[in-house]
Amino acid sequence: MFLTPQDVELFFKLHRALMFFVNQRLKVIPDDIASPDAFSSLSPEARLKVRDAFLNRTDLIQAFVEENPASLTSDELDIVRSWQHLVHGKFYVFRQLKKYMVFLSTDQQPVAYGVLALSQPFDELIGPYLPVLTQTVLLPFKGMIVYDGLMSSYRISFGPGIRRSLNESFNEAKARHGIVTTLPMSKASLPAKTPKPRPVPLPPIAKT
Repeated sequence: MFLTPQDVELFFKLHRALMFFVNQRLKVIPDDIASPDAFSSLSPEARLKVRDAFLNRTDLIQAFVEENPASLTSDELDIVRSWQHLVHGKFYVFRQLKKYMVFLSTDQQPVAYGVLALSQPFDELIGPYLPVLTQTVLLPFKGMIVYDGLMSSYRISFGPGIRRSLNESFNEAKARHGIVTTLPMSKASLPAKTPKPRPVPLPPIAKT
């Protein structure tokens, strides 16, 4: 499932404004970049450097919101402010469901996230064969989870043993938190499912 074209446009407007601000502060790309639109025209490699520097300075989100250099509306600033709850790292792009793609974290206690594509389907980005190990940033957006438009994939083949282990991790993640579709995620675990009682067989009727 995708964002609507209007939401895609809004997401990229906000994200490039923030990344332009980050680069102005951190000087990751020393070239004179005149505007957020100019920043968005940089190569993916250059934008990735800025994004990675930002991950070490997420306090710049609050600075951006307070200064509001892009003259955003209050609703738009609320979206950017919510990005303080981002999640980044390595994920297995694990399974396509009807409403979202499941990203399974590589944490010791994995979390399954339901992530929406932006303007390009995930199979065009990483290919049709899942799972795929990737590195990216997940962001809240209007009650949904999206990725930030930058994704690095690892060309690794997974044998039956790894696939079985990932299925087990996915099932454990679902049992613990369900599939997480908003950020920040709730810290509370789901209640353990009570096994259904098995019917007790009736004693045989004695023949007379």
